[in-house]
Amino acid sequence: MKKRRLLSIGLIAVMVATLSVGCGSGEEEKTDNNAKVVSQSEDGELVIGMNSDIIACDPAFAYDNNTNAVVCQITEGLLAFDQDNKLVPKLAESWEQKDDLTYVYQIRDDVTFSDGTPMTVDDVVFSLNRIKDASQGSYLNWMYANVASIEKTGEWEVTVKLSSPDALWQYVPATTAGHVISQKFYEESGEDFGKTDVGVLGTGPYVFDSWTKDSEIVLTANDNYWDKENNAENAPEKLDYKVITEGTTLVSALQSGQVDLTMGVPTDQIPVIRENDSLTVTESISFGTDYIAFNTQREPFNDANVRKAIYYALDRNQILENITNDTVSEASASMINEALCTFNEEDWKTYLESAPDYEYNMDKAKEYLAKSSVPDGFECNIICNQTATQNSIALLLQTALKDLNITLNIEKVTEDERVSIFNGGNNRDYDMIFCLWFSDFPDPAGNLNSLYPSTAGGEGGSNAAVYQDEEVDTWLSQELASSNPDERTQLMQQILDKVMDDVPYLVMDYPKAIMATNSKVQNPQFSAEYQFNLLFKDFSLAK
Repeated sequence: MKKRRLLSIGLIAVMVATLSVGCGSGEEEKTDNNAKVVSQSEDGELVIGMNSDIIACDPAFAYDNNTNAVVCQITEGLLAFDQDNKLVPKLAESWEQKDDLTYVYQIRDDVTFSDGTPMTVDDVVFSLNRIKDASQGSYLNWMYANVASIEKTGEWEVTVKLSSPDALWQYVPATTAGHVISQKFYEESGEDFGKTDVGVLGTGPYVFDSWTKDSEIVLTANDNYWDKENNAENAPEKLDYKVITEGTTLVSALQSGQVDLTMGVPTDQIPVIRENDSLTVTESISFGTDYIAFNTQREPFNDANVRKAIYYALDRNQILENITNDTVSEASASMINEALCTFNEEDWKTYLESAPDYEYNMDKAKEYLAKSSVPDGFECNIICNQTATQNSIALLLQTALKDLNITLNIEKVTEDERVSIFNGGNNRDYDMIFCLWFSDFPDPAGNLNSLYPSTAGGEGGSNAAVYQDEEVDTWLSQELASSNPDERTQLMQQILDKVMDDVPYLVMDYPKAIMATNSKVQNPQFSAEYQFNLLFKDFSLAK
C-alpha cells in the first residue's frame, strides 16, 4: 500500500469549494457570518468545490479525493461500498471466493455505457488488466501485486487468480482500481484519453461534459444510466466543480451561495461555518489517524523509554480542546479505530476500549526519561507543514518537552516536501515527523500492513518510524495470507499489543470527515469510505 499517501496525504482537506467572490473591483466581498445563505446555482445544478484540479479524468489515476470526487460519478466498479462500509454488488451482480487464490465475479448483462453501447465482459477484463499492467503507470497498480491473472471464464463471468493469498484483495473491485471503462472509447481516444478534451466514458450516473484546466469541470446526468431507478429523488442533473486554493475564499463562497457543498473546510474556519444557521455541517468518522512518527533507527529514538517519555509529555486534550475545533476524535495508542473494524465488530470494540492511551502525565514522562539512554535530556527536531494546526501542536510539544530538558527544534516545510519526506525522501533525515494516514479499505490491515512492515521503511514506503521487528513482520504476513476472520483478528490484535508497547508512533487523534452544505442540499450523507463511495446521485436537491 505504498503509494496511497503519496497523493492523498491531506485526505480530509479535499473537495474544497471555489469561485471568485465579488466582481468589478476584484476585491473580496465581506460577508455577514450569520447572513441567510441562498444558493446561486441553477435549478438541478450542484456546485461543488475543490482545492486543486484533478490529476486525470481516468480511474487509473483516481487516487486522491479531488480526482475521485469526479471520476467516481462517471465510472463504476464491479463492487461498491455501502454506507456501512460493507461490500455490495455493482457491475458484478454477485461474486464468490472459491479458495484462497480464486475470486469469481458474475457480471451484469444489462449495463450500458453512457453512449448507449453495451458493457461487455471484454470491457471488464480489459479495464482490470490495464490497472494491473505496470507499464500503464496507474497509481493503483500496487493493489494488483498479488494478482496472477484476470480472465473471462464464461459468457458473463470473470475469474481473478492470485499468486499468493491476499486478504485485502476482496476490497479492490470496489475501489477505482476495479472501475470499468469502454475499451473501444479508450482505443479510439489514444493519448487524449482522460485528458481535458476527451475525458472518460463509463457506466456511471454522470457523463463527462467539459474540463477547463485549473478552473472548472462539468458533468451532466447520464440519460442511459442502467441504475437510474435507484437515484435519489431530485438528484442533481448537473455537477459543476470549481477550483480554489485559499480557505477563507472558500468559506466566503459558501456563505454567499456560490458554492453548495464542500468538504475539507480549513480547521480554523469550522467555527465560522457552524455559526451560520443556514449552513449545515455534517460529520462522519473516518479511516484516518493523525500521528507523529519517531525515527526508531536514530539515537535516542531507538530507545522505547524516550518515545514513551515524549508520549506522556504531550497533553493531547489541549489538541482536542484548543487547536482542532471539534474536527477530530479522541484517540488511544491504536493506529486503527472502530470504523475500520467491519468484521468481528464486538470483539474489536471490546479490544479497542482497553487499548492503552498514554494519557498526559509529566511524572511518568520524567520517570521514563530517567531510565532511558539520555536521562539528562537532548536536542532533536520535528518536521511539520505550514498549517496552523501542525504548527500549534509542534509548539505545544516544544513547550512540554522543556520540562524534560529536551530542546525541540521545529522545521517547517511545504506539504509537498513533508509528503516526500514521509515517503522516504531525503534519506529520512528527521527525528520526528507529523503524519496523516487513511486506510484505503474498511479493514484494520489497511493501516497495519502499510505502517509497520520493515520493508516499508525505505524510499516509497509508509513506515515513517522505520520500525523493524521480526515478530511483527511474521504476524503481518500470516494475517494477510489468512481468509479466516477470527484468525486475522487474533493476529492483528497480537500485532497491536506489540506495537502499542513499542510506540514507534505517537497517535494524536482520529480526524473526522466533514462536509459543509447550504440548504439546497437535503440530508447529505456519506461514510468513512467516502473517497470511493461519495456519489452525488444519492443526494437530493431542494425543489
